[in-house]
Amino acid sequence: MELQEFTENAQKLRMHMHQQAMHYLGSSEDSDDVVQEAFIKLWLKRKDIGDFAKMRNLASIVVRNISLNMVRNRRFTTDIDNCTLMTNHSDAHKQLEEKENHQRLQDAITSLTDKQRALIRMRNVENLSYAEIAKMLGTSESSVRAMICKARAALINKMQKSIC
Repeated sequence: MELQEFTENAQKLRMHMHQQAMHYLGSSEDSDDVVQEAFIKLWLKRKDIGDFAKMRNLASIVVRNISLNMVRNRRFTTDIDNCTLMTNHSDAHKQLEEKENHQRLQDAITSLTDKQRALIRMRNVENLSYAEIAKMLGTSESSVRAMICKARAALINKMQKSIC
């Protein structure tokens, strides 16, 4: 594939690639970075790309993989100093207990694997459906349900251990 043909095909694919990256990342700036990196990878593989259909399919795969790598590399952390407790207890003992429970939860979340943290974040914080998560990970919905179940079980187990 020559430069002119690659450039024409890239222009046709750019919007679709950006939308796909936005679906995974939710950030326009990150999506732009993903598209740029994807074009670099496609350019390096241009000799293996025969026509527009192959380029479109490969572009979709490359964008998905780069986006998922970005999602995996993000850490789910919350600065506890900026968090407010959800209750207004006048009893100092209850406030301290809730703050300790919150800290235990944060510690338990931090001790999960990156994949488990990402799954819990996608499902419980970003409110993504099992189908959306399965599409992002390129796996079945039942597999996602099982992985989230295991991540929750690990979180519960870590919370129980921290109490004892």
